Amino acid sequence: MKRIEGAALPHNPADPNNFVLPATMQRLLGRDDGESVRLYRVTFEEGARTNWHTHNDSQLLFGLSGCCVVVDRVGNELLLEPGDVVVIEAGLEHWHGAAPGGAGAHLAINLGSETTWLESSA
Repeated sequence: MKRIEGAALPHNPADPNNFVLPATMQRLLGRDDGESVRLYRVTFEEGARTNWHTHNDSQLLFGLSGCCVVVDRVGNELLLEPGDVVVIEAGLEHWHGAAPGGAGAHLAINLGSETTWLESSA
């Protein structure tokens, strides 16, 4: 059994190579933690979002606050509100961020270990 003291972990600016800012990320479980799952709390200010990307396994997004949006290449768009879960299948090109008109935060649960970053979603 293991306890992660999330409150003690820093909220860092999201990588500007992979995000349209402003956004912050808090790594709760990452590559260096020896677990097969990756867990990140991501907070998007109004207008912030990720670039297009894919994952090598499913990604689960759990809404924490505000409202987020998830968009795939075809143009399908899902809103993610607090308590909602969006499941993104492996290999699906997508982006996610704050829904228009406000900020939002979600917990990203990556079942795989690899994210392939693509071009900007701006």
